[in-house]
Amino acid sequence: MRSFLSGLLTLIAMVACVLAVPTMWISERLVDQDGFVSVVSPMSTDEHVKDFLADRITEQAVARADQLNTDVLNAPIEALVRPVAQRYTDSPGFQADFVSLVRQQHSWLFDEPAPGTDTQVMRVDITPMVNRVISQVIPGAQPLAGPIEVELVNRENGLEAGQYHRVGQQITTLGWSSTIVAAVAALLALLVARRRGTVLAWLGIGLMLSCAAAWAAGTYLADQARDRVSTAAETTRDVAELFIDRCADDLTQFALIVGGVGLGVVVLGIVVRLVLPGGR
Repeated sequence: MRSFLSGLLTLIAMVACVLAVPTMWISERLVDQDGFVSVVSPMSTDEHVKDFLADRITEQAVARADQLNTDVLNAPIEALVRPVAQRYTDSPGFQADFVSLVRQQHSWLFDEPAPGTDTQVMRVDITPMVNRVISQVIPGAQPLAGPIEVELVNRENGLEAGQYHRVGQQITTLGWSSTIVAAVAALLALLVARRRGTVLAWLGIGLMLSCAAAWAAGTYLADQARDRVSTAAETTRDVAELFIDRCADDLTQFALIVGGVGLGVVVLGIVVRLVLPGGR
């Protein structure tokens, strides 16, 4: 009876592990805003991202030339703003401002939209970015009044504001529930087992299976996401694919860590079986 109960609990723990690993990654690295920032913020050093935002800053500054004292300039404002915007994207100030943009994107995707919001168009406020650049082109210039918004997602991309609000909460609940179930079932399986070394080995195999499942799910979802952005404009598509690759790489690293832990648990289980009397 003890062997049957231990085997059943071990099986429950293994299934729960397969669910827990990908859902906990989604919860902690995508649904959680700080986790999302840590995944996406390194994109600020990519040339595609810097060029995209330098272009948007230049466009917005030129569109508001009538609000600036352009009489002090000895060249068209576009010719002056573009190189300054490009240098700005290499500065620490840009990296801090970029984090603000990432948080705005996360809020648009994962927060419930306010009444009256255009749910099919994502716009982010780049007022601080534009004003930083203007202050270098025209020293002493009055900051432009915001918000200065640019469009990142439109109706053609198939995304909506708050689209992941409810599903994000559900995944977080599933992630924590499956993690707790896996931990409790594994502990009980070890407590009632006749051969704890065998249980440890199977629990390690469960972790390794969860690693493989997370990697397979990540690969499938990344391919689906690339298909959805394939029709976007070239620059937008490049930035979107960079984000997809960042998430896929982060999930792969997480899965490899879990797989390594699982392998270690398998080895520990084998050692327990071989060294301790009765594999206990």
